Amino acid sequence: MTGVGAGPHGHHRFTSTALGPHARGREFGAHWRDRVRATADAYLALFARAGVADPDVAGAQALTRIHAWAPELAQEIRGIAEGAGLPVDRVAALNARTEILASGRRGPGRGECTTVVALGGPGQEPVAGQNWDWYESLADSWVEWEIPHPDGRRTRTLTEFGVVGKIGINDRGVGCLFNILHHGNDGAGMGVPVHVVARRLLDESGTVTDALRIAGSAATAGATGSTTLTVVGGQAAGKTAISAELRPGGIGHALPDPDGLLIHTNHFLTRPGADGDTEPVTDPDTLVRYEVLRRRLHGRGADLTADEALAALRDHTGGVCVHPAAPGPHEFRTLATVFLDTGARALRVIPGPPCTHHATNDKE
Repeated sequence: MTGVGAGPHGHHRFTSTALGPHARGREFGAHWRDRVRATADAYLALFARAGVADPDVAGAQALTRIHAWAPELAQEIRGIAEGAGLPVDRVAALNARTEILASGRRGPGRGECTTVVALGGPGQEPVAGQNWDWYESLADSWVEWEIPHPDGRRTRTLTEFGVVGKIGINDRGVGCLFNILHHGNDGAGMGVPVHVVARRLLDESGTVTDALRIAGSAATAGATGSTTLTVVGGQAAGKTAISAELRPGGIGHALPDPDGLLIHTNHFLTRPGADGDTEPVTDPDTLVRYEVLRRRLHGRGADLTADEALAALRDHTGGVCVHPAAPGPHEFRTLATVFLDTGARALRVIPGPPCTHHATNDKE
């Protein structure tokens, strides 16, 4: 196994050597024991702030749902808990953090994440990237994790310590970008955690169609925290991009515009999800960010470069590139900017706000 740390707010990397799900999780948990425990502590504070009385109970409920829908990932979560010396319900709660926060009196606060995909012209791979915006208290709690499978498949994901998946790409050129949504029906019970959906999608999909089937299966099984999973396929995986908007009671699909451009922030683009959307009222910056990028990138779906996409994600208008409004663990900032390289089957990760970097090939 390999692990690299890069100090506060740095770029941590890890490649698993164990191939079985339980052994893989145990290896990860043992190697990153302190990081997993620190991430769990940070989320306990966020859950308490949201008014969640007993997140471990919610974690136990989540583990039951995970075991039924993705049993191998339930085994991996058990392994992470054993390796890190934490109760398994605590690690399951990490994986259900979106659903648990949605159940509290207070949601996550300001909007989170801005996604841009340009499909490119004939013979070109898509340009696909996003800003991941989240709490300052989690600024050093993420890792780029490479996961080999026994049959030779490989998954690469940028995720939080103890969480099985989030943004990522696999060796077949199928990738996933991740934006939280907020719906009036969120938080009723415990559904299949959206982070588990993202990981299973990356593990199993050979095409965008495969990925959408998996997202649809999760919607059928039941979702209680709304999230957009923007699935991107390179040329070898049927070049396209579609945003699957999961919500309690169903799923919607947002398509690229006729030029091949797809933008997503933190409000629903499809109905009936948009009819229950709470974000335009509570955090309307999502509308501003969407409109800023729509005007800036209009007509660029065929010729947008990665560096031009990065320049757009560096824009401070409306909070595309996020900096804390004041010091404090509950302030938001851009923790990382991530690009999917569907040709190389790789992630390009820029730690911290993208305005501190000027090209996607910056060395970290």
